[in-house]
Amino acid sequence: SENGSMLLFLPGVGEIQRVQERLAERVASDVILCPLYGALPLSEQRKAILPAPAGMRKVVLATNIAETSLTIEGIRLVVDSAQERVARFDARTGLTRLVTQRISQASMTQRAGRAGRLAPGISLHLLAKEQAERAAAQGDPEILQSDLSSLLLELLQWGCQDPAQLSWLDLPPATNLAAARRLLTDLSALE
Repeated sequence: SENGSMLLFLPGVGEIQRVQERLAERVASDVILCPLYGALPLSEQRKAILPAPAGMRKVVLATNIAETSLTIEGIRLVVDSAQERVARFDARTGLTRLVTQRISQASMTQRAGRAGRLAPGISLHLLAKEQAERAAAQGDPEILQSDLSSLLLELLQWGCQDPAQLSWLDLPPATNLAAARRLLTDLSALE
């Protein structure tokens, strides 16, 4: 009898596609399944963000793209897997890989806030209360887990020979800067 739509947070596109396939045969005819992730065509993203047509409900299957900076109209229920997929740079190998990890408490709060923005709503996190309490307060700053090659190249072009001398909110790891310098040297990008 309640109206409104649901937002389900999943870590990545693969999980979204698998859940969408499984739900497609099981949901009522008045339910629309809408994926929402960064690589999705803009027209499909709009479909996920706009309110469900009259007499219909919508289930939005989203990555953390829906965590901040947008309001999906009509969301009354948020179900949060409490996971995200992030790019993590390994200075030892020089490679960036995608890692699935538990989200921070700040992300849980953001995700919960997607419910009931325009009407009353509820949020469910799919982990034990103790696990939520043990989660990190904030996620790691991106600069601590990224390949810094392009940043270092730009800093060098601006005449900054020692990035450690700059006033950073979070100082980039020396190992990541060294890996960036090695890569740029190997590519003959440095004089």
